[in-house]
Amino acid sequence: MASRIIHLAITDSISKKYEYKDKNRLHLGSILPDAATSGNSHLKIILCDGTKKTYDLTGFRSAFLSKMLEDDLYLGYYLHLVQDLYFRNFVYDRYHWDPSPPGNIERLHNDYALLNQYVIQKYALSNTIAVPVSFDEEPLNQFGRFSIHTFLTEMKADFQSHSTGTTFFFTKEMADEFIAYACEKCMQEVHSLFHGLDCLDERALAWQRR
Repeated sequence: MASRIIHLAITDSISKKYEYKDKNRLHLGSILPDAATSGNSHLKIILCDGTKKTYDLTGFRSAFLSKMLEDDLYLGYYLHLVQDLYFRNFVYDRYHWDPSPPGNIERLHNDYALLNQYVIQKYALSNTIAVPVSFDEEPLNQFGRFSIHTFLTEMKADFQSHSTGTTFFFTKEMADEFIAYACEKCMQEVHSLFHGLDCLDERALAWQRR
């Protein structure tokens, strides 16, 4: 849902407040779900007799809580799902985004391209993510087939391109607002994870199936 550059900005902000073990693995995890070319990388599930969808945060925690506490790749992956869940809430409920008119999704993606340089410069982002040699052995591969090298090549283009034009819906102000909002929510989730407290209930932010 959010762009990879926005995910990176949120995660980089989190890394300034969280004592991470491996920044590269944290950053890679934070964009990894969007690098899947097949499968269910966002762990989408159906609720309420088939009327709603959400991301299975509970299932991910059940499978990988111990790994999240020790390995930033898994924490980053989980926080990506948290960010996307809040992003849906942000654009649909707070700003009443309507994806149904023809071309609106493409226009939103163009907004991301227009904002990339703004976000990169404002949050002082750098493109240093490297793929671990043993990535193919990671249990995360059960969620889909990840074309990481292609995805990172595309992200390199995000850093190099300078798109011009006027945003259609998603503005600089909205980007800043969401990054701050998501960073706050993710830090709450990190605190809960590391202190054994109740974590985000994905059902509370489930969305209506279209």
